[in-house]
Amino acid sequence: MRNKIAAPAKIESSTPAISVILFEKCNSFRGEMELNAYLYDAVGNDEKIEIEDIDIKKLDRRKLLWVDLRKRDAKMLASVAKALQLDNIPVRTIAGETRRPKIDKFDDFFQFCIDSIITKEQDRPGKLPIDFIVGKNFVVTIHDGEVGYFNDFRRREKGETTLGELDAESFVATLLDMHIVTYFRALEEIELQIDELDEKVLKTDMETQAFLAGVVELRARASMLRRWLMPQRDVIYSLSRADFRQIAESDSLEQYKMLNVHFENAVNAIESARDTVLSTFELYATRASHRMNVFIQRLTFFTVLLGTLAVVAGVLGMNYKVDFFESSNGFWLTIAGMTLVAITTTVFARMKRWI
Repeated sequence: MRNKIAAPAKIESSTPAISVILFEKCNSFRGEMELNAYLYDAVGNDEKIEIEDIDIKKLDRRKLLWVDLRKRDAKMLASVAKALQLDNIPVRTIAGETRRPKIDKFDDFFQFCIDSIITKEQDRPGKLPIDFIVGKNFVVTIHDGEVGYFNDFRRREKGETTLGELDAESFVATLLDMHIVTYFRALEEIELQIDELDEKVLKTDMETQAFLAGVVELRARASMLRRWLMPQRDVIYSLSRADFRQIAESDSLEQYKMLNVHFENAVNAIESARDTVLSTFELYATRASHRMNVFIQRLTFFTVLLGTLAVVAGVLGMNYKVDFFESSNGFWLTIAGMTLVAITTTVFARMKRWI
């Protein structure tokens, strides 16, 4: 007797269970990608840990914890706050809509938000708000999506590092400095496009509408960077003031003073970019004036040339008798002579660069 084949119903009955398992694994993987915790240990091993493994009591001067949330999710932020034993965190505010950069101080931590940017080639930069929660030996960052300089920082620090030696305030100063660098990168893209526009103005005859559209776009991008950066002055300056005890009593005060200098350099660079855009308009006006001068110069030359030929024709048309007028080829000789004079004068003018 042949063995019976297993009924298909049993396979089908296991399908929902498999789907549930796969769904749970996908959600777990997605949650892992959206919430990452990095423990930097100066005497041990740097490692990526789970949020459940965080023990705030074991964080000492040789350890630094960085928790990076890549989604503004109130539930995830609440779980992080619970793991770090933090009270009074404005969860709804941080997980809510975009707001003006500001800083708040609490008993054992401080929280602030900044507007970073995402640079795009041949396109306008995008704004990326980032919130920081800074406590003793830990830093929490909250944002939506990827932050380029965060990824660059992690890729740069390969193998075992000494980041655990840094206090949280020094670590934040490093990230803020990289944040300001993103504005310089955006300015580099604007300056590159300004150079390309200048080259087109000098080498080609750009249409006025096309040129004005390019100037308006570059001006708008520079103004956009200025609008995003200037409100952050309150946050940057507050971090280095004497009344901000968490930083004033730490070893990172000089870093924040240098951060103020970098911030002002960025503001000045943006202002310079705005002025450079206006100088492009001046270049176009100078180029247009030069073209007009060349046109007037050529028009004047041809007016003088035609006027001279008209004088010759008028003299020859006067009512008096000359043996030349009796010649059967007199008309054609006159035309040939006038043409020769015109050609000779034009060649001479070209040699002198008059036309």
